[in-house]
Amino acid sequence: MLRPGAARGQASTLVHATGRRGHGAWVLLVLAMLVFSHAAGAATTMPYKTAHDAPLDPQVSVVSQTPRYTQYRLVYNGISGDRVPAFVYVPKDGVAKHPAVICQYGSGGSKKTSYIVFLDEEFAQRGFVVMTIDIPTKGERKTKETTPPFGPRFGQTLGDYSRAADYLESRPDVHPKRMAYLGISWGAITGITYAAHDPRIKVVVSLVGGGNFLGWFPGQLPEETRRNAQLYDPYYHVALIAPRPLLLINVTKDQLVPRFFANSLHAAAGPNAKKIWLDTTHFFEGVEYKKLAGEVIDFVELNLPGEKAASRQ
Repeated sequence: MLRPGAARGQASTLVHATGRRGHGAWVLLVLAMLVFSHAAGAATTMPYKTAHDAPLDPQVSVVSQTPRYTQYRLVYNGISGDRVPAFVYVPKDGVAKHPAVICQYGSGGSKKTSYIVFLDEEFAQRGFVVMTIDIPTKGERKTKETTPPFGPRFGQTLGDYSRAADYLESRPDVHPKRMAYLGISWGAITGITYAAHDPRIKVVVSLVGGGNFLGWFPGQLPEETRRNAQLYDPYYHVALIAPRPLLLINVTKDQLVPRFFANSLHAAAGPNAKKIWLDTTHFFEGVEYKKLAGEVIDFVELNLPGEKAASRQ
């Protein structure tokens, strides 16, 4: 068993041996995974709880309206019994059944973060019902607690995603066989592990995600640590998405997600996944956001089963 003190020593070795000081946050994340792994149980096939038949008790109120869609604030029962706030965007297009997508942001975001709101609005204007939740400790659920990234909150996040899909399935204006997931950065890392085990998600998009976090660590690690890391690390789950369509978009100048993590995820995804590298930063500097969003939505729309989403206006 690797003691926490030994883990800190190896984390220091990682920084000096690799020279990747710009990725210090990931050193801390790997350290947290190492320390947490000894409190976790052995890896299981299903890394999160579900409660498909439990009551959602949704409460919905209007936030805003545009000629193209209505934005709602939703609160529903999460996997751990607490209430989960979310934004839901519903098109005003007269279509009886819509495709749906869960869109999730990076580690510093919330459902109100500008880039995820932009994507939500773009999807809604293309005929999708869109849902973005505040995951544990973010947005309206923000707390002062400090939790390890791969601790119990990770599993709770995945369970709350599952409950979000339960809610979308319950809506009469959503086609339950045409649901997708899109995640950015931390939303991609959590979302790949989630979607790998939820067959209701028919298409998956990962932007600036990664995996194989312990693979970046120098030297030998105890087998127990590696086995426990498999519980949540998307590297060990991404292959289960196949044969469902998967789009992996990564960038060549990523300041936050080391190239090793991105390459590892691409390799583990297998040949079924579509893999794109963009010559930009983690924050997509210099990229035409609307064009990129359109291409991502095209991928989702074209790969969902059944009829296409509502046509562009």
